[in-house]
Amino acid sequence: MTDIYNCHAGMKFMLKKIAILSLILASLSLYAEGKYEGKLEETVVTATGFNDNIDNQIKNVTIITSEDIQEKGYNTVEDILKQAPGVNITQTGFGSAVDMRGQGRFGLGTSANISKAVSSVKILIDGDIAMDTIDTSHAYIPLNTISVNDVERVEIINGGGTVLYGSGTRGGVVNIITKDRTKEGASGKVYYQNSSYGTNKLGFDAGINYGNKFIIDLGYENVNGKGYRRGSKEAYEYLNGSLKYNITDNHSLKFKAARYNSEETLASDLTKSQLLSDRRQSGTLSDIDVDRKEYSLGYEGKVTDNLKLSLTGYKQDTNKTMYGMPKTKFEDNKKGINFKGNYGLENGNIIFGYNYINHKGSREQTIFGTPIMNVDLAKETNSFYLLGRHKIVGNLEGTAGYRYERAEYKTNREVPSTRMPIPGGRGFVTIPSREMHGSRKDSNSAYELGLNYKYSDTGNVYAKYERGFRSPAATEFVDYAPGARNYTLNNLKTEKFNTYELGFKDMLWNSFVSATAFHTRTNNEIYLNMDHGVLGGPSTARWTFHNLKATERTGVELFAEQYLGKLRVNESFTYVNAKIKKVGDDVLTSTTYNFKDGQKIPGVPSTKVTLGLDYEIADGLRTTANLNYYSSSVDTYNEKIPSYSTTDLGLKYKHQSGFGLNAGVKNVFNKKYNVAQGKDPLTGKTVYSPADERTYYIGASYEF
Repeated sequence: MTDIYNCHAGMKFMLKKIAILSLILASLSLYAEGKYEGKLEETVVTATGFNDNIDNQIKNVTIITSEDIQEKGYNTVEDILKQAPGVNITQTGFGSAVDMRGQGRFGLGTSANISKAVSSVKILIDGDIAMDTIDTSHAYIPLNTISVNDVERVEIINGGGTVLYGSGTRGGVVNIITKDRTKEGASGKVYYQNSSYGTNKLGFDAGINYGNKFIIDLGYENVNGKGYRRGSKEAYEYLNGSLKYNITDNHSLKFKAARYNSEETLASDLTKSQLLSDRRQSGTLSDIDVDRKEYSLGYEGKVTDNLKLSLTGYKQDTNKTMYGMPKTKFEDNKKGINFKGNYGLENGNIIFGYNYINHKGSREQTIFGTPIMNVDLAKETNSFYLLGRHKIVGNLEGTAGYRYERAEYKTNREVPSTRMPIPGGRGFVTIPSREMHGSRKDSNSAYELGLNYKYSDTGNVYAKYERGFRSPAATEFVDYAPGARNYTLNNLKTEKFNTYELGFKDMLWNSFVSATAFHTRTNNEIYLNMDHGVLGGPSTARWTFHNLKATERTGVELFAEQYLGKLRVNESFTYVNAKIKKVGDDVLTSTTYNFKDGQKIPGVPSTKVTLGLDYEIADGLRTTANLNYYSSSVDTYNEKIPSYSTTDLGLKYKHQSGFGLNAGVKNVFNKKYNVAQGKDPLTGKTVYSPADERTYYIGASYEF
């Protein structure tokens, strides 16, 4: 009890120090040089699908530029997002998920690993292609399939985006925008980095710009090393290339291709006694291979002075294999077309678009080569949208948007009769044969209304309302309930949410400040209940999907950045109260634990605080420090997950010749915490996934 009190007191003391430091920095900014008023003139693509100034947006937008990425020494896309305001990276048994505005984890049984963020936060590449899979329960796409060296900037919109981007944006949208080579002639970069546990990263990017007419790019990255847990390891390769042809000053074509493949060995969760005795022990090791290919061809054109058009066709293929008992192979194939236009009016503009997605997936499980399960999934989506902005009077603008989306689903499941041994030599179990073939059609609409008032040259205040939706995934229409002899199609409803948001952005003295308050109420939020049976695995698993009557997420998001000569400082504070407002009548009857009215949504820290410092010691030499604090949360069984904080330090040097060095320490104070917490399916004991302790890295690069 004393330890808990001391931990709580320590965190309060740390937050108090951050608040005092922020006030000091804010007062110092009164006397700093005034050269950063252009912050509000930064362009953002994600909010409208076309370049526009950030002060025109009726949304809470965060932009992380390539300069930010270089100066702060981010090594992966995960590193970039961990430091971002209001973003929480959650770990699951199948990969990382980006959580925003408290999406949390919903699932009973062993499904504590299932993150709602996977289906409620959309990750985009260049504003058009979503990094998602049709099987949202298992086949997550690794965030780090894109090298940070290929990233021009990251745009983050906290909350909403259904009108432009469709189903699954209640938490927000993250748009990873890749680089365009603007320097004429040949240019590029080679780099190498060594980090803890014998991990080596090397890569290059190179290209040629022929008079801004033909632009060729090629990049490669290889990472190979061991993990924090004994026996764990990771090796991956990333290869990308592009060819851009500027037909005229107003019309261009661009072809892009990328491939990512990885081999990982992961360690299992640990019990509390194992964690205390040796948190680096491996437990049970499992191997995962991923191979991902992506192709796209896009056209952008300014047809008239008032009309801009964009058309992109793309194809994605992802294969993922999880080795073990059973061996599971996932295939995910997606192709689509995105068309959008922007028509300028005298006092505003209209954005319009059409999206087509043909998404297919399969899951095959085998034991010693014998098939025990085959799942085939398909989802075809057609949608169109309109988003208009109009100057009402003076500096007051209004926006209104609408989206219609229609989806058709097909699902086929087949399981042959199989006799399997029970772990621990407890005999055998016969798995009965079963199959199901089903289809479903679903249509949904989304609306958006907003007001934006520019009260000064640098400040604006806005209000926004959005009604959005999250349609069920193809896997969620099927139940295999305890006691049932076969699969059944359920009557799962589409999630519908209403978001109300107020915010402002301004340059106050030499500090950029933004503040947002929001409230989101969701009806029919989907969750999963699972019983893994005597084998503790998918072979004997039973599951049902359900709708909660109402959930609510209410919070504030604050961000400030000061410019004090050679010192740049940023702070953020995010608070979200995420709770199950009402469970409703769709409840479980055969489980030892149920969700309750008023309880916290699992896996959501109510508070996140960040503090970042960037100081230019001398020409080309910079040092950085980043602190992240997460408050406590609860797991799926309403058991407490303790708060924690981490601090990272970095040093970077770049010579005028193009030669550079970087080094750093992550988790400087060697904080011991866990990235996941759940229950073992067989024993019912609480298990944990420990995070890395202190790690180091050092690297060198050369740009030309």
